Parts: sequence; structure tokens; C-alpha cells
Amino acid sequence: MALVVYLLRAALPGSLFQASRASYFNYLADVFLHRSLSLRLHPSYQLDLVNYAGEQYLYWPPLPAILIMPLVALFGVGMSDLIYTAIFGAITVALVARMLALLDEINLAPLSIERRGLLVATIAFGSVLFILAPYGRVWYTSQIVGWGCVLLAIAAALKQRGRWDYFLAGLAFACAALTRVPLLLNGVWVAYYLLQRDWGRPARWRVGAILCGIIPVLVALVLLGWYNAARFGNPLEMGTTWHNIDLSLRGDLARYGLFSLHYLPVNLYYHFVASPLDIYYRGMAGGLFWMTPVLFGAPYAIWRWRHRPLVWSLVLTCALVYLPIGLVISPGNIYGPRYLLDLMPPLLVLTALGIQRWRMGLLHILLLISCAVYAFGSILTLLLPYS
Repeated sequence: MALVVYLLRAALPGSLFQASRASYFNYLADVFLHRSLSLRLHPSYQLDLVNYAGEQYLYWPPLPAILIMPLVALFGVGMSDLIYTAIFGAITVALVARMLALLDEINLAPLSIERRGLLVATIAFGSVLFILAPYGRVWYTSQIVGWGCVLLAIAAALKQRGRWDYFLAGLAFACAALTRVPLLLNGVWVAYYLLQRDWGRPARWRVGAILCGIIPVLVALVLLGWYNAARFGNPLEMGTTWHNIDLSLRGDLARYGLFSLHYLPVNLYYHFVASPLDIYYRGMAGGLFWMTPVLFGAPYAIWRWRHRPLVWSLVLTCALVYLPIGLVISPGNIYGPRYLLDLMPPLLVLTALGIQRWRMGLLHILLLISCAVYAFGSILTLLLPYS
């Protein structure tokens, strides 16, 4: 259902089979197919591309481009990024369902199938995913692939197969790092859960399991460092120093840099306080909990289960994941707090813990509210495209 809805929404402007203006991963996949690092073909739209030493690059890590290399080999750089982004988005909906089923199966955050269904439907049609998935574009493709990798890591960790849990979770987190590096911070509560679960095993077994989880991540970071060094001469340089940032942000970038405490008050407001009707930034409403109110189950779970260490590991994870989001130069130029998709996995676990005894009627009302809010936002982004 999510895939059908996302594709129908993507087709509304009449451009489902055309690439968006910012289908940069298509161009990066073309680069890899030609065994190069700098763009071989140059998009007419240049926002956020990196110009360095006479060459052009992307600052986004390369995993999404690697995933679509076969498609670009078949259809070229003009293939529709709307279609594959919608497909990735629908896959993440399935992964949310799988994660919630596993949480119930192992009794970590048990929910009835009806409550799980409502939560899955809320994420599919009543969260910022509903805005991102049909839109294509490099920013949203990257976010959706990254959060899908985190969901995959959580599902792997919850499957209870011994050391394989650590290795497969580490492998999925390695893929997340090759999409959006800060997503690794989602691993804090996953690591706590695994270590607590296996604390009674011999120390040698635990050390081996930890290595199984860490090695794929270290390999991914080394590869990413090599990729950066080969392009910019510095393993820590992603290219953001030279990227073609939006004109409205250049003054702040020159004065405060890309990350600064100066941005935190504005970001907090648009991420958690702004109402769905607050369109000061042309459709950039915020208020995570107002826009997807079932997520109020998360703070309720913190209060109700405040004596459980797992809950505080989830809270710590949310805080760590939010740190770079809160300090970045912009809240995210789209309807809804899109950057907060990065911390949605631990929020969903907390929400599952919080809504266990909520009335089904209330959950239905919250689902309808969130779907209405994001249907309005979808219409708004259709009528007022901003990039």
C-alpha cells in the first residue's frame, strides 16, 4: 500500500518517469561505473554540489549511488530517482513492521497486532516519510536509505542468533555510515541491549561478539576515509567546506560555520514547537509531536518505565542522534522535521513501550490527525515547490 501511494503521489506533477533536478546519486553511480571519483556529467542544477580543484563531487557518502549502479547502467543518469526513492521508502515501512514484530516476539516492547498496524500506518502515511518518499532528490534518498539501514540493524540485533546478531547489526550500521555517518549513534541502545542480553556468557565469547559487530563498522569508516582522502586529501573532509550551499545560508555559514550552538534555538523551535500551520520557511513546519501525535507515547514511556535502564539507553541514543541535527545550519527545508527521521527508530521503540495500554479509539484518532496533517503538507509541497 505504501509503495502504491508513494508512486501515485510522485506521479501527480506528471514527472514520475523523469529524474528530479537533484538526482545527484544517478551522476555518482555513473562516476563509479566509469571508475572515477569526480562527476563525469554535470547536472544543470548545482545546489549543494562540491566544486574543488576544478572537479565536481558530492559530499554525501556513496552507498545510495552504489545501490542504484545497475539501474544507471541500464537506463542512464536520466532515470527517475522518484521511483527508486519511493521503493526504498516502502521497504522501510516493511522494516518498521518487522522491527515492531520482533520487539513483540522477544517481549522487549510487546504490542498487539492491531497497535502495531496502527503504528506502521502512522509512519507510512502520517510522518515525514510520507513527504520524503515520493519526492526523489539526493537529500531525501540519502535519508530514507540511511534510516532503512538502521531499521535493518535493529531487526538483525533482535533476531537472537548469537554472534550473528552482532555481525549483521554491525554490517547494517556500516551501510548506514556509508549513507549518513551520524546514524552510527543509533547503535548506542542496540549495543546496550545486546551486551545486557548476553552478559551471562563467558567474557571471551562477549569480546568475540563485540569484535564481530565493530569490525564491519571500522571497515566502512576506513573505506569512507579513503574515499574522502582520494578526493580532498583529507580522510575527514566530506567536501562540505566547498559545497554550493543555498544563497540564503551563506551569511550564517561564513559567520558561524556549518555546525554551531547559534543554530540550536531555531532548530529546536522548528523541530519540536512549530505548529503544522507555521509556514514561515515556505512550508517548513516542525513540531514532531504535533504532526505525528502518536509519538507522544515516547515521553509517556520515559515516565512510565523510568526505572528500566533500557529506556534511558533509548533516551541517550535520541539525545546523541539529535546533537548534530540541532547544531546544523538549517532545520531542513521541507514540510515536517525531516532531519528527525534519523532518530525515529529509538523513538518508535519508546512509543511501542508507551502505547501498550492506550485505547484503540484514541490511537485511531491520532492516526487520522497525523495523516491529515501530512496530506495537507503533501498538497503544500505540490503547490509550493521550493527547490
